[in-house]
Amino acid sequence: MILCCSLVLLLFCKGNTYFILHIISFFVLFLPVQEVSSLGLPPVWSELDGSSVLNVVAVLNRMYDLIQLHHKSLRTVENMEVEQLKLNSNVDFLKLTTTRLKEQLDVSKRENTGLLERERQLLLKVKSLQNCLKNEKEEVQKLQNIIASRASQYNHDMKRKEREFNKLKERLNQLLADKKERKQAIDVLNNIGRADGKRSLWKTEKTEAKHEGEMYKTLLNDYDSRQRELVLENAELKKVLHQMKKEMMSVLRSRKLSLRGEKADLSGTQAASEEDEEEVFDSELTCVHAREKLTNSIRLQWRRLKSHVERLDSQVSLTQMSKSTTGDPVPPRETCEKEMERLKLEIQQCKDFIQTQQHHLQQKLSTPCDEDAALLLNDSYMLQEKERLRGEWKNLEEQRTIFEKERSNFTEAAIRLSHERKVFEEDRATWLKHHFLSLSPFENSIKPQLSKSSSAILICECLSLNYSEADSSAQLAPEKLSSCYSNSTSSPSAFITSPSISNLQHTLDLIPENGYRVFICILISEAFMYCI
Repeated sequence: MILCCSLVLLLFCKGNTYFILHIISFFVLFLPVQEVSSLGLPPVWSELDGSSVLNVVAVLNRMYDLIQLHHKSLRTVENMEVEQLKLNSNVDFLKLTTTRLKEQLDVSKRENTGLLERERQLLLKVKSLQNCLKNEKEEVQKLQNIIASRASQYNHDMKRKEREFNKLKERLNQLLADKKERKQAIDVLNNIGRADGKRSLWKTEKTEAKHEGEMYKTLLNDYDSRQRELVLENAELKKVLHQMKKEMMSVLRSRKLSLRGEKADLSGTQAASEEDEEEVFDSELTCVHAREKLTNSIRLQWRRLKSHVERLDSQVSLTQMSKSTTGDPVPPRETCEKEMERLKLEIQQCKDFIQTQQHHLQQKLSTPCDEDAALLLNDSYMLQEKERLRGEWKNLEEQRTIFEKERSNFTEAAIRLSHERKVFEEDRATWLKHHFLSLSPFENSIKPQLSKSSSAILICECLSLNYSEADSSAQLAPEKLSSCYSNSTSSPSAFITSPSISNLQHTLDLIPENGYRVFICILISEAFMYCI
């Protein structure tokens, strides 16, 4: 810098050699020889005959070498800045890739959990279906066993009926034969056996042939038709009995709802009666047991109805007494009597109906059952079994629908939970990202670079002044240069900024004289400020 200033003064003071020599010697004294030698440059002074002589060519060469070193250092600084920017961009790219990979990992984990949950649900469904299949197989096995037992029982009954039929046939033949043998009558000669007075036919094979088979057939047909009629009538009577029982139970249940306090006292008898009612028409019982159960159930129902009527009478009397005591209006006695008569008529009708049912049942049980009756009974038993199975299947379907609804609700809750977890994970990732970026050490290193670039731009703007204005107004140029210098000294990095290509051309005498003078003025001002 001192050498540059001395060169500038030499150029401005061309005529005064004494002043030039003193200035050069003054500036050369300040030139540190050790620094020049440390940079690998030869000394400026040359000693000849014991006297030191200043070599101007060496000074200019050293100045040129120093400028080259300065440019080289600037280039290295620029390269280092570019490398730093590249490293920062690589770090940012790596951060973005890490965050993206983390998000992909979270998504894959969520998908894996969803697949595991679906697999678990499918396994549960398979297990439930296997259990259902097992239950169905057991039910089919039970039905097959029941059918086999019914078939064996039917064959046994058929054989027994055939034996009974043979016995009855023999008995009937015996009775017919006994009647003919024991017949007491007066022997009449020349008896005319016909009503019209004609003689009877001759005794031949056709006339003496006994039509026992036809007789037996007619008897059996009459017996079968009568048995069918009785079976149909019995089925109708059973329906009527069931309907009447349901009506009586509904009446008693309605009463039970209003009198829950009395339910505890009659719980034992009611439980026993209900058990008897459920077992009345059981398919496994015989006809005698069915009759006994039916009569017992009807008697129990009648007793309960009687107790219910008596309880109603007591309640009516109590209400009448309470109303008479409180002064409320009492209903007329005629209405109560009409109601009692109506109830008595209904009770009598029920009694008559029960008696007729018992009578029909006794008639049915007194007559032996035939094949058609057995088939009808078996059909009724099968229908009852089918109804029971249909009810159980309906209950199973209802339970399955309930289970499907619960499973759909559970899956919806699991999906909603996974969505909420996903949103929570996304919020957490964004928060961690902002927190990590706020704590990164690269945030402070970017700001000096920005300040350096701004200072370099400021100096370049100051150096790229209009050289035509500097030529026309030479007095205003120092003020502008001083202002530019003041702006550049505000930042510590102004001394290492690189000039533009135009400035380099000015320094290498590739620009006009006016631009060269401006650059020299800048160098002089910087040198004086450095010395101060």
